[in-house]
Amino acid sequence: MIDRYVSPSELKRLLSALLVVAGFISIVAFFAFLIVPGMRNVNQPQADVAVNPVQGESGWLDPTEYPASPRQIVPAINPRSVMTPNAELMARGKQVYAQTCITCHGPAGKGDGPAGQSLNPRPRDFTQKDGWVNGTRISEIFRTLDQGIKGTAMASYNDLSKRDRMALVHFVQSLGAFDHGVNDPAAQASLDQLFTSAGEVIPARIPVSAAIRVLEQEAQAVPPVTEMDRPIVREGVSDAGRAARTLAGIPGWRADVQAFSAGIVAGLASSGFSPRVATFTQEEWRELHDTLARR
Repeated sequence: MIDRYVSPSELKRLLSALLVVAGFISIVAFFAFLIVPGMRNVNQPQADVAVNPVQGESGWLDPTEYPASPRQIVPAINPRSVMTPNAELMARGKQVYAQTCITCHGPAGKGDGPAGQSLNPRPRDFTQKDGWVNGTRISEIFRTLDQGIKGTAMASYNDLSKRDRMALVHFVQSLGAFDHGVNDPAAQASLDQLFTSAGEVIPARIPVSAAIRVLEQEAQAVPPVTEMDRPIVREGVSDAGRAARTLAGIPGWRADVQAFSAGIVAGLASSGFSPRVATFTQEEWRELHDTLARR
């Protein structure tokens, strides 16, 4: 019947157009039902990796708070007590590793810790022999802990005691089942000298929250010097606000005129006090001190 209305050539053109339209509809349907739904999830952030907080001392990228610790004086170390791993050293090394290294290097030392996923270069895989920047021997790993590695996220850990660093060296070596090599005599002698030459002082530490509170207290506004109507104060003070902050930073200045004058002169250029005070007599210093101490 259709040949009564259209010629064969026109019919062929109609069928070709129909096939093109059908193909276009198929492609649109394919994208609508398969490609587009998948693209919706491309830019969604990956699920956060759960990180168990480490209790104890804080290390690099470790946000946990460590307990306050007093200043310690550690005596010199007998090299023979730390050069060979033993149960005590390995236990301490494992503890230090969990506190300072696990977030980047992972629990098994494979460089797969959650904090190291975005680092470039990636954290060292301690289970593999190749690629160690400073080497795998005891002295070489100790040097890495002491100095860090430039151009990487591996920071220096020389804030750890020498014994703790050696404990960590032994534990790191235990994570790789390969021959780490023996120290050459020069490196061994250098370590021996480092351990026996002198003890070390480990400074006191306070939790981050406590340090923040101290900074907040120090940053609180200090009322300016208000005795500017006194001749000695007008002569000795050039900036009332800065002078007040200078005095706040001089311990015990109210009770000690010598500490008062020495603290001012030491930072005179930015103290808020006039350069004229550098030529004050003892009587003038005492008058200025007594006037400001009464406020």
